[in-house]
Amino acid sequence: MDSRRNRVRLSSLPDTVLVRIISNLPFKLAVKTSVLAKRWKNLHRETTNVAFVESDFVKKRSVSYDEETRNKARVSFVRFMVNWVSKFSGEGVQNFKIILSKTVGFEAEITSLIQFAVSKQVKNLVLDFSDPYLSPRKQAEAASGASVFHFPECVYNLESLKLVACGFDPSRLAHPGSLKSLCFDWIQLGNITALLSRSPLLESLTIKNCWNVGLEAITEYNSRLRELVFQNSGFATKNSTLDLPNIKFFKYTGEVHYFQFLKVSKIMEEAILDFGAETEHDEAAGTALCGLLYGLSSVKKLTVCPFLIKMIKDSEDPVQLRAPMETRHLVIKTNLVPDEFIGITLMINSCPVLETLTFQMLSPIPEPTTNPGFDPETYWTYVLSHECLKKTLKVVEVRNFTGGTYQLHILRVLIRWGLVLEKVDLYLPWRLPEVYKNMARSIVRNLRDTSEASSDLLWIRVLDPARPSY
Repeated sequence: MDSRRNRVRLSSLPDTVLVRIISNLPFKLAVKTSVLAKRWKNLHRETTNVAFVESDFVKKRSVSYDEETRNKARVSFVRFMVNWVSKFSGEGVQNFKIILSKTVGFEAEITSLIQFAVSKQVKNLVLDFSDPYLSPRKQAEAASGASVFHFPECVYNLESLKLVACGFDPSRLAHPGSLKSLCFDWIQLGNITALLSRSPLLESLTIKNCWNVGLEAITEYNSRLRELVFQNSGFATKNSTLDLPNIKFFKYTGEVHYFQFLKVSKIMEEAILDFGAETEHDEAAGTALCGLLYGLSSVKKLTVCPFLIKMIKDSEDPVQLRAPMETRHLVIKTNLVPDEFIGITLMINSCPVLETLTFQMLSPIPEPTTNPGFDPETYWTYVLSHECLKKTLKVVEVRNFTGGTYQLHILRVLIRWGLVLEKVDLYLPWRLPEVYKNMARSIVRNLRDTSEASSDLLWIRVLDPARPSY
């Protein structure tokens, strides 16, 4: 009865309102509204949010068959897209997305779809031609042979553009565009500097899984850039210069690539540095990475990885960075093995106004057989005189806490010498067997009883990922 009444209420609304409602639905669901009633049959053809996603319209069982069957399903999907846009009756399109695993043989249709989106003054365009069934290596091979689409220059006057496994020619942009958000994934980028130099309004740039990235510099011409993300990409240059005084978010994951910030951003909110499985590098790496940290010295939240922790201990000054950082929240991804201890101490010592310290425990690895130059069992028993321990550090977190020996050592010293410490939160690993949870809780109870804590300490608690546990 209620559902019938709701349909009556909806049907009483004017078409313009119904189209607005449909435009806020996922596109697949918007298309299905055509069966609600005769009046709804064509309303979805005015939606401002168009998303052609192959997996939404091709039955899953068909893509698990042989390639010939998959290609037939793909042909039907392309026909559906072309037929749908030919009957579009709306005035404009806000968002337009195509996700198609292979474009070979469909270049003309794809081009016509892009032209349709541009003709409808689309603001946000996504073209994803990656194949989710391929391994990363096979995906890279497929992407390197992807069809190059010669987009009309007006494409670069959109607000947002995301290209995945989609070849394109950036040299075709002859005049400054109005792009605010730009994302590349699984693309050989080549000389992208020329494209950026013609994008003065750019606010967000993401480069993922790309190769031969020819990025020598991002100049102050892109002074509006607020978000910069590099993920698992290979560079054609040895280093990149960044002149971005207004950057707020910087993220880099992948093999070591050297960035130099010409100006330190005073408004940077977060930076993430993760060099993945890197294990060895030249002797100058520690000093170079310290230079990168200096360029990020004003960041409020900083995440660092084990490789960086290991390398900075071999820098020119293994006690602290050449300038104090203004970081309020430091996240240290760590295996907590002895050759990371000095780097951890250095990072804490270099953050005199630190308020929250998070240890993100990674999967256990064998301890290095090399002599670290100190006794790991007694390293954390010495008095710590870091400025933040005396004045600002209020919260300590350990993610994936297991109660290991070194975890307890560092917790004891932080609790003892953290003069203003208020909270210690220990998060257990996801789906940890109950017997191990009980062991961790028992260890923490012993930690509470034996620690000489600050009078400001409110609690030391163990948190289950599923529910808080005190």
